[in-house]
Amino acid sequence: MQKVSRSDLRPEIVRLAVAAVLVALVIPLLPVYGSGGHLTFVFSLGFPLRWLIEYFIGRWNSAIVVAVGILFLRRDRLSVAGGAFAAVALGLAITTAMQVVDTAPHFGRWQTDVFLALEIVQTILLVLAAARAIGASRAEEPRSGQLANEVRTEG
Repeated sequence: MQKVSRSDLRPEIVRLAVAAVLVALVIPLLPVYGSGGHLTFVFSLGFPLRWLIEYFIGRWNSAIVVAVGILFLRRDRLSVAGGAFAAVALGLAITTAMQVVDTAPHFGRWQTDVFLALEIVQTILLVLAAARAIGASRAEEPRSGQLANEVRTEG
């Protein structure tokens, strides 16, 4: 089995996390609001600015946490970054499951299907990033007996 170093995995983890952030940022900006042939963006629905700010903060909270995880990744804190990615992925999985139950009568409407598909893609990207980050952090940690054996053989 080939051993992969932490520095080799870091760009791949960053790519997965950035892709998940991009998906999270795109979801609320899609022109899927309205009915019939009149599809509009959320900005053109006439909501007050306060409501829009609250809406975007609520929709982009996962992107904010993943961005913090990327910062930890850049500081070589792979286990903390992996934990942040895993926490967001777990939250998204629970939210997506709730949305599937809530929107079950509306399956087949392409707006509902697009939202659910993008959230599932975002969850999968974060699970992959979390698994790679946590695995890379565990790969180079010496085992307790291994460190003791190396010290004895040098002397």
